[in-house]
Amino acid sequence: MFWKAVDWLVDSLAAVLLVVMSLVLATEVICRYIFNRPLTWSVEVSLFCFVWLVWLGAIGCMREEKQIRIDFAEKHAPIALQRILVPTTTILSMVFLVVVVYFGVQVADSQRSAVYDILPFSRGVLYAAAPIGGTLMFLSLARVLARQVRRYYGARNA
Repeated sequence: MFWKAVDWLVDSLAAVLLVVMSLVLATEVICRYIFNRPLTWSVEVSLFCFVWLVWLGAIGCMREEKQIRIDFAEKHAPIALQRILVPTTTILSMVFLVVVVYFGVQVADSQRSAVYDILPFSRGVLYAAAPIGGTLMFLSLARVLARQVRRYYGARNA
């Protein structure tokens, strides 16, 4: 139940950011080319929405095991090799995400004092997408790993 709520929240936030970004960009085009009055804040808002949207979308991909990878070996290898290969690639992805989160926290922290020209918060909020998104991706992959272990090492497959 908890994970369904988290998944719904992530997906809903991504959808809202996509709509906001689309509306802001459409408004910018109309203001710039029809009214000859470009907006001063549209680039910053759309960039903010885009960065967070990418990270939230990646969380959904990880959750559904649809992240970019070379899955030829996973699909065509003998089951004995798949039992090792599939969970190992997930674990390696999790290790990579630990690095992303570690350095993401450092970058976000270093940007705390940098402010946007227009937006009322620091650039650290933008860069916080990496550690927050990386943490949520790590947790999604932990759930995926648990599924993979059940799939390949469950009572029926032992």
